[in-house]
Amino acid sequence: MSEIRVRKDVSFWKVFWFIILSTFIGFGGGNALFPILKRYSVDKYKWLSEKEFEENVLITNMLPGPSVIEALSYISFKMLGFWKGLIVVIFAVIPHVLLAFLLIYFSQYIEKKYLYVIEVGVMITIIGSLIIFVLNYYKKGIKGIKISLWFILFLTTFLFTLFIPAPYNMPVGIMILVIIIFSLIYFAKKCLNKEKEVKK
Repeated sequence: MSEIRVRKDVSFWKVFWFIILSTFIGFGGGNALFPILKRYSVDKYKWLSEKEFEENVLITNMLPGPSVIEALSYISFKMLGFWKGLIVVIFAVIPHVLLAFLLIYFSQYIEKKYLYVIEVGVMITIIGSLIIFVLNYYKKGIKGIKISLWFILFLTTFLFTLFIPAPYNMPVGIMILVIIIFSLIYFAKKCLNKEKEVKK
């Protein structure tokens, strides 16, 4: 990811309202919110380049923890610096916590059938948003990666999430596995090359 350079033309409150707006109008967490973050941080405000946003998505999905908070933190740190960025993220999260408590409190007065209807509506919105987001990245990635590799990656991810139960099916687990496999292949090739050189 590119070096973080603080933007002095962006105010604290603009970043604050960006976080509030993008998280309150979006449903779900993590990848479900990334299309909205992109719409504002890349398309509207031009705070990040397309490439930098894509790197942000990749890195935050590989790290443990909530990816949307990590992505928002990166954008905030880049715009305001570390301390102001940290403060704005904390302040922007408080309304969500308060709303969550209010919803939990008032949900006991709403009939369950209405809650199920709301849940179905939210799930459909999240699925639709994710399908568009995935198709967008698929179209970009298919140009640089062979279909066979796409299929292998898809199959590995699918099997990993299907057969390895939570909380063990973390993205960091498969990352570590891939790093170990590639490291073993790299060192094996290095040893073979050394042996060939010695024989010569």
